[in-house]
Amino acid sequence: MMLKRLLVLDGVVCVCRFQDDGTIIDMAGMLPEDTAQRLAQFAQWYRRMVSGNTDLFSLFSQMGGWTPSRGWVVRGTNMTVCGMGNLACMLDNEASINEILSALDEAARS
Repeated sequence: MMLKRLLVLDGVVCVCRFQDDGTIIDMAGMLPEDTAQRLAQFAQWYRRMVSGNTDLFSLFSQMGGWTPSRGWVVRGTNMTVCGMGNLACMLDNEASINEILSALDEAARS
């Protein structure tokens, strides 16, 4: 149900919840199933990479508050993909990224 609340935000194309192996648990949106599965696998891989990088950044910068990482954003020419926890969201670049990240954060915590 939480995914459908995210999907109604302006500009959101697809949102999915995935397991630690990248398998989709739930999905809502306008992507074909195989593309949504690739999105989930990418999100799972990227989440792990960002987590490792934030651990290193925290270590080398000696600045607190970076770990554990809470989310990530990849912005392309027309579309953006972002994630928090085990949620990933694809949106068009006209969307309000702050609104969507806030909603993702809330959904990832519930």
